[in-house]
Amino acid sequence: MSRRSLPRAARCGVLGAALIALSVPAAAGPTIPELVEMADITSLSVSPSGRKVVFRVERASIGRNSYRLDWYVADLASATTLRIADGGWPIEGGGEPLAVEPVVWSPDERFVFHRALVDGAIGVWRTALNAAGSRPVVLADSDVESIAATADGRALTYVLGPSRAEIARAERREYDKGILVDDSVDLQQNLYRGGQVNGRLASQRLVGRWYTRAGLLWQAPRQRYWLDLQTLETRRLGPLDPPAVEPLSTEAGTVMILEEPGRPLVRVRRQGGHSTIELDRPDGSVSCTDAACRAARISSIAWRPETDELAFSTSDGHFRQSLHLWDVTRGGVRTVARTKGLAAGSRDPSRPCAFTVTVAACVTATAVGPPRIESVDLVSGARTVLFDPNAILRQRETARVEQLAWTIADGRQVTGTVLLPRDTPAGAPLFVTYYGCPGYLRGGVGDEYPMGPLVDAGFVVACLNTVPAQAIDIVAEYETALESVRGIVGLLAERGLVDRGRVGMGGFSFGGEVTMWVATNSDLLAAAALASPQYTPSSYWSNALPGRDYAEVLRVFHGLGNPDETPERWRTISPALNTDRIEVPLLMQLPETEARAQAELYTRLAGTPTPVELYAFPDEGHVKTQPRHRLAVYRRNVDWFRYWLQGYVDPDPAKTEQYRRWDALRRRRDEAQRANERSQASAADSSTSRR
Repeated sequence: MSRRSLPRAARCGVLGAALIALSVPAAAGPTIPELVEMADITSLSVSPSGRKVVFRVERASIGRNSYRLDWYVADLASATTLRIADGGWPIEGGGEPLAVEPVVWSPDERFVFHRALVDGAIGVWRTALNAAGSRPVVLADSDVESIAATADGRALTYVLGPSRAEIARAERREYDKGILVDDSVDLQQNLYRGGQVNGRLASQRLVGRWYTRAGLLWQAPRQRYWLDLQTLETRRLGPLDPPAVEPLSTEAGTVMILEEPGRPLVRVRRQGGHSTIELDRPDGSVSCTDAACRAARISSIAWRPETDELAFSTSDGHFRQSLHLWDVTRGGVRTVARTKGLAAGSRDPSRPCAFTVTVAACVTATAVGPPRIESVDLVSGARTVLFDPNAILRQRETARVEQLAWTIADGRQVTGTVLLPRDTPAGAPLFVTYYGCPGYLRGGVGDEYPMGPLVDAGFVVACLNTVPAQAIDIVAEYETALESVRGIVGLLAERGLVDRGRVGMGGFSFGGEVTMWVATNSDLLAAAALASPQYTPSSYWSNALPGRDYAEVLRVFHGLGNPDETPERWRTISPALNTDRIEVPLLMQLPETEARAQAELYTRLAGTPTPVELYAFPDEGHVKTQPRHRLAVYRRNVDWFRYWLQGYVDPDPAKTEQYRRWDALRRRRDEAQRANERSQASAADSSTSRR
């Protein structure tokens, strides 16, 4: 089931295709272990003077099954960088996949203050900019949950949660006495320490819309403190109220808010395929009327220091980002830079760059160019590389890139990025994924399908972006996606690049729903893979507990009541009720929690001749983050698609059992097909003899 909050056409409109082909020299095609251990850059922060920027480099370690975190500082004038500290152990952060850490600067710019998880405790640490060392300045029985600079820049505030001992006692108390099942309990998750909270396995609860989770004591009072950045004196400021839970809404409304002391409140709204930027001033609301402000996708917003300019980024249909400045006093908008890919504050395109009065420090990446950090001059737009932790991989060129756009039957545009082997043979196998394609295409949304290694194996790889919905109608969205996939297969096959009979598809979350819709409602695919679960009647009953919004979300956005109320709609949407129509070999690699929700689909499909395997990964959320799990997922996906689309068997002895199983699945399917053909031939002969 998708964690999206919101949600076969007759003919594909590819005849009116507008092909935008960009022949971009491809960067490194990493091996699977190199792809897993590729470095990301987050937590950018510029100094008050605008002379320096600090940032954190995150690199997965397969050996440790964890991440190495390192803090760096860059001089923006000389473009020199220095490693200044170890960042401690990783703290979970959703899809990035680690928590982005705010940085607070000392007034003299000799130190930065940040959170770090060390020896099981999250404290506030002070790190010297000259690499002289890092030491804790706040360590308590409770974890520091957040920090923020004060308006005068002389102090910071921090928030402490309940003590680690309190949390452990509460978890054990539930374990011993039994857990009352209410709307906060996810019965598909391990109820005792079933998820990551503050860097440790902890008991979780559902705390808001859909599948938002927090620790068991998420409603316990928090305490706010003040820390002087020079004397390191602390004092208690008082308790904080627990966070409010916003109700579900189908209204098109605010998608971004920016609040900064001494500045007007900024809202970005999106409606009818375009955006609006609004300022709330004492004398009334002001909107930006420039065409750039009304882009289909405004990615991020931030104030340019010491000016009345609002910096914002826009993304085109290919997620190529541009930086703009809106002078909120004079009203003009100036475009500073247009890029061929990502220009943001991390691998997340919605996180803003870090701005000084003269430059923006941005994490940049292209489809085949892995992340690095650059400074962008806000006057000239000139770009300077500050630090490139993936420079070696960048030097190895293995793929060609094309960015395509074409029109479907209703006039809307589909966009996608295609990666091709340097010497593409005629009729290569094709792998497709559908959802979003920003930045470096390592594994698509959810980071599950290693695109570079698939290209190195002789595949053409197509990553398609979701076509914006015209209304709340999930079936219409699935049909649009099917038409998009049909279109890319047609475009590439007509050019002789791919073999229509050797098309595979994989997806995560909404992309996984689309993959199953294509597998169920077309004959396009010869192999498929899933990274997240599908809607099934059995999973409905384990999720729609009284008080949860699950039933409401399915009713509003998918038209699904309970299976007794809307049986025909369930038959339309749920692949578990259509296994007689699924003939595509299917590999399912899911987090353990979500795998439990797929027993119905797996069991029904396993009772047919269709090849299917299900893997469950312990201690993972919706997005898998453990490096060894990522390694296993990458390798198995490549093996699966090569086996079914290329007939390739890896000679590695460690994989002998895997291929023994897959050979047995293939024989079972083929024998069933031959038996069906014999039955049909016999029926035809009987019909002829009767005549």
